[in-house]
Amino acid sequence: MSPPEPLGAELRSRWMLRPGVAFLNHGSYGAVPRAVFEAQSAWRVRLEAEPVEILGRRWPELVAAAKRPVGELLGMAPGDFGLVTNATEGVNAVLRSLEFGPGDELLTTSHVYNAVRMAMRCTADRTGAAYVELAVPTPIESAGRIVEAIAGAITGRTRLVVVDHVSSPTAVVFPVREIAAVCAARGVDLLVDGAHAPGMVDLDVPATGATYYAGNLHKWCCAPRGSGFLWVRGDRHGRVHPCAVSHNYGKSLAEEFEWHGTRDASAWLTIPAALAFMGELGWSRARAHNQALAVWARAALCERWGVGPIAPDEMLGSMATVRLPGALAGMSEAAGLGYQSALYHLHGVEAPLVCWQGAWHVRVSAQVYNGVEDYERLMRAIDQL
Repeated sequence: MSPPEPLGAELRSRWMLRPGVAFLNHGSYGAVPRAVFEAQSAWRVRLEAEPVEILGRRWPELVAAAKRPVGELLGMAPGDFGLVTNATEGVNAVLRSLEFGPGDELLTTSHVYNAVRMAMRCTADRTGAAYVELAVPTPIESAGRIVEAIAGAITGRTRLVVVDHVSSPTAVVFPVREIAAVCAARGVDLLVDGAHAPGMVDLDVPATGATYYAGNLHKWCCAPRGSGFLWVRGDRHGRVHPCAVSHNYGKSLAEEFEWHGTRDASAWLTIPAALAFMGELGWSRARAHNQALAVWARAALCERWGVGPIAPDEMLGSMATVRLPGALAGMSEAAGLGYQSALYHLHGVEAPLVCWQGAWHVRVSAQVYNGVEDYERLMRAIDQL
C-alpha cells in the first residue's frame, strides 16, 4: 500500500504550526490556517472598535451570515440549529433540557468521549435516572456489529441513546444512520456527538436520522476554537434551550441560540472564512486524501509494530488508533504520562497516547498538511521509547 500524493506543495506553510514538530494531533484541538487566524484578528479589531454596533445592533444579521455557510455545507436549515462553543456544550444543552426520572435509562457505548460520559452521569445523578454504558470491545469486525449491540441494549426504560459519530479514543466512525433507524423503530431519541465528523466525513446532518446532533467546527473544518453547533429535529425545538438561558427564552430555537450572553464573538464570525479556506482545497478532495492517508498510516504502524487493526478500513475517517508494541501497551498510567511528555519534548512528535481496554494506543490524525515523514518520525520515536 502506498500513501496518497500530497494535495499541494508546502501546504504546511499555510498553517502556523511549530517548525520541527511532527504534528499528528489535529483531532484534539484543531489548528487554524494563517488566513483564518488573520480573519479572526480582523474581527477582534472591529469588535473593539465598535462593540455596541456589532453586538448590540448588528448581531442578528451577523450571526445569520456566520450560520449560512454552515447550513449549506451540512444540509441544515437555519432555523434548525444554533451556534455553540463546542460539541460538549451542545450535548449538555440537550441533556439539561430534557426531563428524566427514576426508572429511565441514558444509554451510550464504551467509545464515548469522557466529557460526554461525565455530563450523562451528572444528568443521571441529578434526575435519578440510570447511566448505562454498553461495552463495544475492539477489534470490531463490522459496522453491523455495533448496530446489533446497541439494538440489543435498548430496553423499555431507555429514554435517550448517545453515540459518537467518530469516537475520540478509538477513531472509529460509527454507523449513525443505521443506529438512528434502530432508535426510531423503538421510539427512542438519538443524540449524536459529532465532535469530529464535520469536515472529516461527507455529512448531511438531517439525513443521519438523529434527533439531536452536536458538532465542532474547530477541528476538521479549521475554524477558530469556540465554534460549534447544535441541530435539533423540528418536532423537538420547544424542548431544547441553551445552557445559558438569556433574553430570547421562549422564542424560536434559532433565536434562543443566537444570543447566550456576552462572549468573544470573533470565533463565530470567522467561521465563513474557515469554510471558504477548506472549500478552496476541495471538501471531497481533502476528505478522500485524509482518509487514504489515515488508512495508509495505520497499515504502516501495524506492520512496524506487529499489531492488528481495531476496525475495518471503511470505518476510518481522518484518524486512526493503533495499539503500541510490546511492553509499552501494558505500561502504568504514570509511565504513559511520562512517555506522552517525552514523545513531544524529546522527539518532536505530537500524538496522543490513549489507554483503551487496559492497553495503551496512539491515535494519529491525517490532515492535508501531514506527510509520510511525520508518521515515520513517530515510528522512530516509539522504537526508541
